[in-house]
Amino acid sequence: MTAPSLAADGRTSWVPPLPLIGVKLLELRRRRTLMIVTMLFTVALPVIFYAIRLILHVSDPAHYAPAGEPDALATIGTLMDEFGFIIATVLGATAGTADLTDGMFRNLVITGRSRLALYLARIPAGLAILLSLAAVGITVACLVTAFAHTPLTTGEVTPSAGAMARSGLWLELDLAIGFTVGLGLSSLMGQRTVPVILLIVLDIIITPKLITHTLPHLLNVERLIVGVPMTQLKPAALAGGTIITPTGALTGPNLPPMPTWAVITVIAGWIIGWAAIGAWRMITRDA
Repeated sequence: MTAPSLAADGRTSWVPPLPLIGVKLLELRRRRTLMIVTMLFTVALPVIFYAIRLILHVSDPAHYAPAGEPDALATIGTLMDEFGFIIATVLGATAGTADLTDGMFRNLVITGRSRLALYLARIPAGLAILLSLAAVGITVACLVTAFAHTPLTTGEVTPSAGAMARSGLWLELDLAIGFTVGLGLSSLMGQRTVPVILLIVLDIIITPKLITHTLPHLLNVERLIVGVPMTQLKPAALAGGTIITPTGALTGPNLPPMPTWAVITVIAGWIIGWAAIGAWRMITRDA
């Protein structure tokens, strides 16, 4: 096939067409184990969590609070944040290396399709699965919080609809970051195991340590880790930035607050930067 015919067919365009995105979406959906685990940590997790709370409250109302108490939303938010980020990185790493592990990369390249388009198609395909499932889980948590709680005592505040919406958007952003970084890092390294391990260590060990321990001479370096601005951005309905350390203790952020422009810059930099790194490696990889 000649270059003019490829251009006429749209294969040399860097913009991924909808059929290509659909193909990438189908490739991920066919990985049944991955889809089951993703559903488990995005949809089943809040359903099981609130089902247990509801059963306990019905069986012994005197000792167990209603399922929709505000502190339950903060708890399930923390669980969905931690486990959701991990499964987002796994999904991103799988999307970033699927063609390599399946031995299809060379075949895709010789079709004349733009490598950049092949890479970019994975982003909307993966996010369509991840964010839609997470939205279902978040909706369950918000509905239970809104309709399955008792009148609050003095000093307690029930999350408003706007507060719960902000909590949901924050969780969706957290998952989108995990997916994009996993996608870019796995594309860069050409495998998915090591990138997933590195990002789990970053999320569970390194980020909590940086948030709770200030390094006086490296404060600006700490702020470059995406978990730091994300913790500052965390809505009050999700415990106001409270995190769980590797030891299980509840602690709060110990860093001075970042300016709004810095928060936006760091978060956008991680998303755009890792997406660009993955795209560069895809373009320069030998077929």
